[in-house]
Amino acid sequence: MTVPPSSPALHTMSAAALTTAYADGSLTPTEVAESALDRADLAAERYAAMASVDLDGALRAARESTARWRAGRPLGPADGVPISFKDSFHVAGLPRWHGTAVSPGPRSQADAAPVRRAREAGMVLVGKTTTPDYAMLMSGLSSQHGVIRNPWDPGSNPAGSSSGAGPSVVSGAVTVAVGTDMIGSVRLPAAVCGLASLKPTQGRIAYDPAGDHRSAGPMARTVDDVELALTVLGRFDDVDQYALPGRYETVSPTPDLTGRRIGVVRSLSWGTSVDEQTLAAVGDAAAALAAAGAQLVELDDLDVTAEDHRAVAWFAVEQGLPDYLARTAADRGRILPAVGRLLEGAFSRTAVDVAMDRHRIAVASERLRRQFTGLDFVLSPVLPVRAFPAEALAPEIDAPELERSVAHMGFACWFNRLGRPAGTVPVRLPDDGGVPVSVQIAGRRFDDAGVLAVLRRLERARGADIDWPGVRP
Repeated sequence: MTVPPSSPALHTMSAAALTTAYADGSLTPTEVAESALDRADLAAERYAAMASVDLDGALRAARESTARWRAGRPLGPADGVPISFKDSFHVAGLPRWHGTAVSPGPRSQADAAPVRRAREAGMVLVGKTTTPDYAMLMSGLSSQHGVIRNPWDPGSNPAGSSSGAGPSVVSGAVTVAVGTDMIGSVRLPAAVCGLASLKPTQGRIAYDPAGDHRSAGPMARTVDDVELALTVLGRFDDVDQYALPGRYETVSPTPDLTGRRIGVVRSLSWGTSVDEQTLAAVGDAAAALAAAGAQLVELDDLDVTAEDHRAVAWFAVEQGLPDYLARTAADRGRILPAVGRLLEGAFSRTAVDVAMDRHRIAVASERLRRQFTGLDFVLSPVLPVRAFPAEALAPEIDAPELERSVAHMGFACWFNRLGRPAGTVPVRLPDDGGVPVSVQIAGRRFDDAGVLAVLRRLERARGADIDWPGVRP
């Protein structure tokens, strides 16, 4: 394996850098996979980032990719690039715990739609990343995997529910990690791990089982790598009745923002208060966009209430009920206590409660749609705080457990309800041993390329290269 001294460390190379090296013979996918697998084992040990590592499958795929590159016949620009998938996805031959010790971890019989697309593109699937029980928390706590930690600061939370996805990229186990996002579960982990990410337009990435609220989404060290992943994953598949036709293609990597209207939300009137570092990051991003010619439109708040937010919280909890109800009382006692309490709390709700909450969410979503009329993009924090402790359910707030568990996802969750693309990028890098600070950009439905282009502009405006922690001693 030959990596020139001036090149970035192997575990921080972008997908484009890897495939350039594959093409000129200075690296092979097999060599990269061997390094990735070593780092995956360390990431599992130190950060509880990996639910399972597919040693044999990854090496087999890497050897096949190596043969294609040597023959000059790669399957495409992602051939041989390491990738991971959240444990919510089915991956043929690998166990699926979905974050909980109650599950026996049965081996999946078939690949989920996004996994199939990655394999078809020749990507090397290193393994599956960890998640809280039933992917129900915005925090890295799991009865199966323990406390999941942030490689930037192991005392900090990687957020959730794609909790192991961020650490799998930061530690160098993979170039791209794919998570799921129902109320922010790709964007929050990416934000606190200093990664670029995208929750695409609903239906852009086919998902099974199909739904109108949960998306698959990639995160990576660079916006370019996120977009590359979207070109691989963003294809129609009839397993998802909501899947968009056709496939994603890059439209405009460097847009002219002159006159484009960008709404700026700096704080909310409910939930966790926004800290100074996060406000400063939003200010930096706003200044960069204004300097590029954008017209900033200050929004004092999102036009939703604490009651609307609570309805979304209950909606998220209820997604875990089918799995929970299928378990015996003894098994339920093995679930993470906080998750068990949230699920048990749902038993006291009536059908009328659920129906009225669905109505409340629909009405609030329509108010937001009207609020965003005339805006090309919306800039906001991703979550209101820079970081919170690894062992914590959520940032500290004086509220009942349900509200507290989701009080940090208010900036993220409503773009799921609107079906709009929203992504993240770090704008402030740590100089104090902490974690990066990121912002969110959301756009109009179907304008995934526009969101990625604005994220790319902010990435370039940041200027500094990131000194990735990798797997620290």
